[in-house]
Amino acid sequence: MPTRVAGLSNVVVLVGGPEPLATRTRAAAASASAAHVHATGVASLATVCAEMRPYAIIIPNDLYEFGGPEFDALARDLNAGLVVVPTGVQQAVLVALLSEEAARLG
Repeated sequence: MPTRVAGLSNVVVLVGGPEPLATRTRAAAASASAAHVHATGVASLATVCAEMRPYAIIIPNDLYEFGGPEFDALARDLNAGLVVVPTGVQQAVLVALLSEEAARLG
């Protein structure tokens, strides 16, 4: 049987980050593509991403510094965009970044 190729879904995964970042991410994802946002920790990130097939993974830059190559590899394997942001990123910037990543959904 041929291997089933799973497509990307209209989901954004947020890895860690404080609540203000989660709030901005939910609003930005809604504006960019009406996406659902799923927040998760590093320990369950791979499982959540494998199940949800997000088009983008958002990670605070301070967390990315601890495991950048692993996050890069996960995003590459999923064909998802890896969006590394400061925890204080402005919502307009986040909307623009997610809009660019969401273009791959069509």
